[in-house]
Amino acid sequence: MFLQLKIYLLSFLLRLILNAIFLTCKVRSNNSSLFFSYINKRPILLSVWHHNSLLLAKYINVKKIPVWAVSSTHPDSEILAKILLSWKIKLIRGSSTRGWINIIKQMVGLYKKTKAIIVITPDGPRGPRKQAKAGAFNVANKYGAAMFAVSAVSSRFWSLPSWDKTIIPKPFSTIYINFIPLSTKKLNSQSISKQMNQNQIKLNNVISNN
Repeated sequence: MFLQLKIYLLSFLLRLILNAIFLTCKVRSNNSSLFFSYINKRPILLSVWHHNSLLLAKYINVKKIPVWAVSSTHPDSEILAKILLSWKIKLIRGSSTRGWINIIKQMVGLYKKTKAIIVITPDGPRGPRKQAKAGAFNVANKYGAAMFAVSAVSSRFWSLPSWDKTIIPKPFSTIYINFIPLSTKKLNSQSISKQMNQNQIKLNNVISNN
């Protein structure tokens, strides 16, 4: 009971703070036309590193994109789960370490019956940071989903002292979101991680040169 009350209060306070910050931020996207052209036409998998997940989640909320997001069942993740729900993001509960079979079953069900958009953080819920786990990509590929590596950055931000160094944008900053199709030639951890990290570096360089 005490834990549930603590989670509720912390998620409520954090939601207020984040919503206030995001109201002052500008959001820009690059290379998003292909992604939007696939919505409601074929299933989609969006992959973003765990530390950038809040930036993508708020972009999804602002653009009113109907998505499902994988959310850990760990008590620490309940706070984020409540924030995502408040942003109209539906959840697939589980993680790579707890409830992975449940995630696979739900992904298969969604991809079989609908043109669902599923968002994953392939280095979550506990890392290693920026090292992808390939399971969800293989499921998405089997059912013909279009797969995108989503990189994100804010012009000014705080980095939390967590394992993933979660990014929180500073007030009045600009958030940049970039969509790059993932190559399906090699859907292993090393190949996926390399593509995602390269895309993030490219976006960081573009922003630093502006």
